[in-house]
Amino acid sequence: MFANSKAIQMIELLLLLSILVYTVAYIGGALYPTVYAAMAAFLLGIAGIALSLWKQRYLLAIADFLLVVGVFTHIMFFWNL
Repeated sequence: MFANSKAIQMIELLLLLSILVYTVAYIGGALYPTVYAAMAAFLLGIAGIALSLWKQRYLLAIADFLLVVGVFTHIMFFWNL
């Protein structure tokens, strides 16, 4: 049980760090780090959603989903103007 909660915490921490890297890279105008951080946010978000649903932490899964949707909405809206 403890190991599973540690796994969720680690994925959530990495997800938040990837979103932070995405934000800093986007503000700095660096294309490749922004793309890599967005891909990492997507993959970690999917892993976080799956693990949260498996452990029946539905609010955390919803929060992960909103973070992933937020990153990709930002990409689609601001990069395609």
